[in-house]
Amino acid sequence: MAEVSARISPAILFYSQYYESGQQQLMGLRAASQSFLQGLIRHGGLETLYGYTAEARGREAFEQLTRELGATMPVRVIEPHRLDQVAELGSLILSSPNLWLLSAQRSFIGHHAYALTGVTHTTADNVAMAMLTALTGAPVQPWDALICTSRAVLAMVQEMLGAEEARLAERLGATRFPRPMLPVIPLGIDADRFTPRPGWRAAWRERLGIAPDDVAALYVGRLSQHSKAHPLPMFAALGRAARSQPRRLHLILAGWWLNPPEEERWRSQAAALCPEVLLHTLDGREAPVRQEIWSAADIFTLLVDNVQETFGLAPVEAMAAGLPVVATDWDGFRDTVRHGLDGMLVPTLMAPPGEGREASLRFATGQISYGAWLALAARLTAVDIAAAAEAIRALAADPQLRRRMGEAGQARARRVFDWATVIPQHQALWQEQRRLRRAAAASAPAGTPAPHPLHMDAHQACAAWPTALFGPGQRLRPDPAAPSCDLARLLAFTSPALPGELGQDGIAALLDELRRRGEATAEELLQVLEPAQWGPGRRALIWLLRVGLAATGQS
Repeated sequence: MAEVSARISPAILFYSQYYESGQQQLMGLRAASQSFLQGLIRHGGLETLYGYTAEARGREAFEQLTRELGATMPVRVIEPHRLDQVAELGSLILSSPNLWLLSAQRSFIGHHAYALTGVTHTTADNVAMAMLTALTGAPVQPWDALICTSRAVLAMVQEMLGAEEARLAERLGATRFPRPMLPVIPLGIDADRFTPRPGWRAAWRERLGIAPDDVAALYVGRLSQHSKAHPLPMFAALGRAARSQPRRLHLILAGWWLNPPEEERWRSQAAALCPEVLLHTLDGREAPVRQEIWSAADIFTLLVDNVQETFGLAPVEAMAAGLPVVATDWDGFRDTVRHGLDGMLVPTLMAPPGEGREASLRFATGQISYGAWLALAARLTAVDIAAAAEAIRALAADPQLRRRMGEAGQARARRVFDWATVIPQHQALWQEQRRLRRAAAASAPAGTPAPHPLHMDAHQACAAWPTALFGPGQRLRPDPAAPSCDLARLLAFTSPALPGELGQDGIAALLDELRRRGEATAEELLQVLEPAQWGPGRRALIWLLRVGLAATGQS
């Protein structure tokens, strides 16, 4: 493998389900993972792009995706068992918080071999929460990192780790709980992609029937009241705003319905709560809609009340498109939208700890689905509808306010959230991880690393299974009743060996030496091989016993 330059070229753990391919679906994990990869390609200054995948067709998929994203540098994909090649790079990047699994795998070659960097996306589902709590007992190191995409996510991760540490302290008397680094680095965007182009606004507004003096609010994202945002606060606020100012209000929903009944629920709520507002629905998965619809709007609104949200890319994208934002004061939104500068943040209230215990019990015991659990948590969350209505009314009534906030948000999106700014933050983190890892490695004890018990050698875990264990002093002799089949045929009869094991010629050399000696110890027979082959040779001797070409001798 090529020598790693001063600029770290990490290996990217690639699972195709973490990346969009083909259909454009507005799902945060896949969109953010692909966007990060594209940002790294464009702004990372990499000489070579490395992937690491265990999928059967992962190499081809990774190479194809990176070329589609504009990679012109060489692309190399590391096979899953070649952890030594990952160690040469010194850094493995994953699109999830699953540091537990990857740190256990790393134990095969030592914890100092390379640093792991994970990232949070949705943190409030049982899989992600299991990954987070597992960090407490995982072999993670101080040079590993779990990137939190917002301050709210950092607070949640710290809350969960603290609770698990307290539980283990009470149960086991544990006092030492190593944690990975927990830096806050936002998700990024390609700001240029959202820059309005001449003609888009007029074309879309004509197509939708929005007059020049009308005001259009825009919602972009999944249209799901249980896993994204319940539409009631948005519809109610729009209705109040429409009744308190003279301009005609429109609402553009650019997304996709999570399930067929969802559409009717949204439409019926809109008809009841904001009949004065003209409703337009578009498929937000279509590329022209996804790129151009921002230009048709005057205001972007996203009143999320759902705990599955962690960062929220859509408000940042709206800011990049020059739209003022009306969003809830909720999780990562308060890190992106500056109240009174880029838009308005609407206050929210949530029930205190303990009120969700019954819902969590029913979810844990399989009585309700994940979506129902999210919906019950949202049911105990209130959005300040009056504040949202006043924010929309003020923006609808004042074109200069919309322009001023839109320009401020657009400048902020470019300065803070463009990948050209965010990727260097990742690179600075990787450099710090390298520094910590190398400093710790200098004083690390020597010796062969012991794999995590999850990956224990079966011959260690099940050492009590057999009558005895094979050792260097084991005596062998040719079996006088050996099968008459030739060696090649016997090899074909048995399970295939791993790469690097002795082939037919090496096995034949051991068998010839055994026949020449008549009886010998394993250690004596191995002398016909080079020392580097003694490990495969020991396993080959057991195979000779297995197929009946050799028998145990007198001890």
